[in-house]
Amino acid sequence: MSLAVVLGMGGWGSLASAQVLMHVPVPNGGLMQAQGLQLATDSLRLAQFGQAEEALRRLQLAVEMVPNSSELHYVLGNVHLELGDYAQANQSLQKARALAPEDAAVLYSLGSSYLRQGSYFAATEALERAVALQPDNPNARFQLGNAYWLLNDGDRARQEYEEALKLDPSYWPAMNNIGLVDYEQGDIDAAIDRWERTLEMIDSMAEPYLALATALYIRGETERAEELGAKAMRLDPEYARLQVLRENLWGEKLMRDVQILLRTRPVAEALQQAAIDQFNQQMGLSESE
Repeated sequence: MSLAVVLGMGGWGSLASAQVLMHVPVPNGGLMQAQGLQLATDSLRLAQFGQAEEALRRLQLAVEMVPNSSELHYVLGNVHLELGDYAQANQSLQKARALAPEDAAVLYSLGSSYLRQGSYFAATEALERAVALQPDNPNARFQLGNAYWLLNDGDRARQEYEEALKLDPSYWPAMNNIGLVDYEQGDIDAAIDRWERTLEMIDSMAEPYLALATALYIRGETERAEELGAKAMRLDPEYARLQVLRENLWGEKLMRDVQILLRTRPVAEALQQAAIDQFNQQMGLSESE
């Protein structure tokens, strides 16, 4: 799972939401002047509709008006996360943490920002604290699992992913990532089982199809592997890019083996056709044209 998708980087709400910022609470009116509250409220509405730049401008004004509002720094940090400005996100979220050190949502967002920057130890510290404050939040468990996995601690990563599944049995990114751990630890059969179970939860995502196809190909089930690999390419050809796979926390063994699968004729042809279809769609061309 990519760190941005799975787990709602910068947000505390459900992974199912495409707009993480929709789950950020509106700051308490008692903490700010009326104009600052209005600016903050307007910024959240703008962010929900994809106008992150304008939301950021209004939030910055609101923070200037009420610099001691942890809620405003928290929301501002999440907007920076949405824009990919991780240094600014860290700065805002660290201010929010200083003002509200026991706020689990702030700690979660800060840990997520650290992960995106590659500061894995700092991310682990913040996320461990978030989990300690809210142990029943599957998003926090999952993100902490990601932090452990990036620190090459597969056993602790698996434990957190399993905790996320206990809290939410439909939490497919956790099931998927347990498969990543199994594969790197040499248990291909267990990884296959995990990815098959992931596809029972959700059948519209390319990643578990491609991971399962890779494992099956290495195990010698070439026909089914090529079929599933081609389907993954049709669902999302971006998963043919190794950088995308790294961002989704694929380990070295799986990264090595998927390149073998991607070179097979059925998968390569599916990728080529998906790229053509994607280009035509972007250009507004129909198949007949």
